[in-house]
Amino acid sequence: MNVTINDINLTLPSGATLLQALEVKDIKPQGIATALNGTVIPASKRESTTLKDGDKIVIIKAFYGG
Repeated sequence: MNVTINDINLTLPSGATLLQALEVKDIKPQGIATALNGTVIPASKRESTTLKDGDKIVIIKAFYGG
């Protein structure tokens, strides 16, 4: 199946989870926020959130500065 992470295409096996998508892209799950098709997915739900073909994932990384 095909999904996008921050507008970058990614091919995953059917039934992959949000956490698995992060692992495939080597994205550390700490210090980030995730949204799936415009809905925020809490870190505690990433492992149980199954993706579907065409899903759009947005990753927002926290940073310090000012």
